[in-house]
Amino acid sequence: MEWTKESAFLKLQEIYTDKLMQDEKRRIFQQVYRHLHGHLDDLAVNTGLKEEAEKQLKFFKEYTFMPGDNLFQSMRYVFLLARGEKEVNPQETERQLNRIYRSLFQPAGLKNPYIPDSFWSTPLGAACLVAQEGVEAVYPILDEIVEDEEDE
Repeated sequence: MEWTKESAFLKLQEIYTDKLMQDEKRRIFQQVYRHLHGHLDDLAVNTGLKEEAEKQLKFFKEYTFMPGDNLFQSMRYVFLLARGEKEVNPQETERQLNRIYRSLFQPAGLKNPYIPDSFWSTPLGAACLVAQEGVEAVYPILDEIVEDEEDE
């Protein structure tokens, strides 16, 4: 299919439903939560989170919302860009992307995150591509989606 920016954003609006974005936030939350507990075990403080903090984290996972400036807000920011909202400023976009990449892919001993190729085909990865490089970067992904829809 020959994509234009407008047709690509229309397709992305169809794909990035509220449900998909909430499910992706829950998936990412679970990864970060497991990572956090793994590091608490590494430091021999596996009970390092107070009961109140554990309750709050379960609440955040259920409702996919955390108040304040955090990973969920960064995900929301890139999802909205993928749905066609205009970028406020490039520095803010870079800040949000860096938080996502650091949170998910920067091991303790590395200065820069290592992002696996498989990430770019996830809903969050595709949204990050749009935010970082523009909607044209996801035309091949959209082609695959349209092909899969036609095969069904």
